[in-house]
Amino acid sequence: MALRGPRPGLFLLLVLLAAGLAQLSEGASYRQFLTRHVDFPKTGAPNDRIYCNTLMRRRGLTRPVCKPTNTFVHAPAALLQAICRGAGRCHGRNLCDSNAAFRLTTCRVAPGSSPGRCNYRASVQTRRIRVACRQRLPVHFDRVL
Repeated sequence: MALRGPRPGLFLLLVLLAAGLAQLSEGASYRQFLTRHVDFPKTGAPNDRIYCNTLMRRRGLTRPVCKPTNTFVHAPAALLQAICRGAGRCHGRNLCDSNAAFRLTTCRVAPGSSPGRCNYRASVQTRRIRVACRQRLPVHFDRVL
């Protein structure tokens, strides 16, 4: 005999499961941000080109394709979190501009690169940045200001 009628227990379980998965994905986004964009202290390399080639490969940004551009911020994660927690000027739904300038290395793929053989050019600068924030954590590097 099939059971009929509303299932409040099942519904509650599904809602709790969805909420838990959403929280896990939020944390994953922050962890991805750290992996893709934070290098503090800055990894040593003989020159900036070798730095970019090494970090892009180590961070998994060269497969399945060579990521065209990526910026590494050389600051502690706590300072980047602070942008989303009042040490930045936020606008729109979730974009926040840092009040402070950070040391940055931007890696741009060189012509003729192919997955597994990605070559990068580097530019080093100290500038303010814009990040997307979710739950008071940076989850996306938007741009250099």
